[in-house]
Amino acid sequence: MSNQTLSELVKTADKITVDEIKGKKVTLKISWFDLKGVRKSKKFLLNEKDKIEF
Repeated sequence: MSNQTLSELVKTADKITVDEIKGKKVTLKISWFDLKGVRKSKKFLLNEKDKIEF
């Protein structure tokens, strides 16, 4: 799973965690399982008013 967008990962996520909040920015940690059952995760930095499609 390389070069996936935030919206694609949100749809397949097993767990979404707010990792850090600084001012008007939020870091989300998204975890999912790949086809082999191995847990993967990736962090995304979001600014105020950014939208996530579920």
